[in-house]
Amino acid sequence: MEIEEQRAIKEECERLVIALVHHSDHGEDEAAVDLFSADATWIRGSKPFTGRDQLLESFAARSETAVTRHLTSNIRIMVTDENNAAGVSYYMALRHDPETGDAALPLPMNPPFSMGEYHDKFVRTSAGWRISHRVIKRVFQRA
Repeated sequence: MEIEEQRAIKEECERLVIALVHHSDHGEDEAAVDLFSADATWIRGSKPFTGRDQLLESFAARSETAVTRHLTSNIRIMVTDENNAAGVSYYMALRHDPETGDAALPLPMNPPFSMGEYHDKFVRTSAGWRISHRVIKRVFQRA
């Protein structure tokens, strides 16, 4: 595989990691789930969610009024072949629930809720690169 092709795959997978965090933080559930392959699995809190319907359910389970922002960094993508890649990235999650949908910004800044790693697998589909598997591994969590 050519270096340019590997570079393009890495950039596309990195874009998926960044886009998923953005859509998730802004309540854009459909757009977030569109970044996954049809048979993808996301393991959240040791519970697996597989396929589009379950992934949407996992997003819908969050608080309607909580505001969350994820800082994502150290994104490392490893290309396996022309159709598969894997990645690890770090995240830090900030969260505050004002318990109202129309809270004025800025919100109080609490200590980070958690910090950990996303372990992702990516696959090339007919619609382009998608996340096929994600595991969240919390390294630190607020008591």
